[in-house]
Amino acid sequence: MMSSMYLCKPSREALENWKAALSGEASLFLDELKKAINEIDATSEAELDELLWEYTRLFIGPYKLPCPPWESVYTSPKRLMMQDAAGQVQALYAESGLAINTDDVMPDHIGVELNFLAVLLQRIQSEAGSKEEETGRADKFLNEHLLKWAPQFTRDMEDAAESSFYRAVARATREVVDLVRR
Repeated sequence: MMSSMYLCKPSREALENWKAALSGEASLFLDELKKAINEIDATSEAELDELLWEYTRLFIGPYKLPCPPWESVYTSPKRLMMQDAAGQVQALYAESGLAINTDDVMPDHIGVELNFLAVLLQRIQSEAGSKEEETGRADKFLNEHLLKWAPQFTRDMEDAAESSFYRAVARATREVVDLVRR
């Protein structure tokens, strides 16, 4: 679910899906996110337009992005996209038998990285496969990638966000990554 909040533009359908996903008892760290989503009136075109503008301003442009959603920008010396981190995570995806099936998103995008982490965690919890191998892969991915940039990215996002929704997404993302690390 968290990955979709970065990969999907905030549409009426996306908001309804997120509300449904959080409709049950959410973990404590998701309470703020649940509240922020429930405060959005998905029938209001004005509110949807404001959220879409904020999504665009934060993650797409046309202006300088306050929180670029790509690991390469945070970890490369010149803060450029498609640097070493992109190739490294793409290799990790391939080692896991996964691939990105679209040209619309870079491999080191926060949404893709969160989705990969979710897949690894699901594999660890399932009966199939080697739990040790998947746990090692998840630890490597966290330590060599997500933990190197996601904390700063989410702080930048929280500082730049104008809506309670995107501030809550930033905090929830940081807490999810931190929780998985333990």
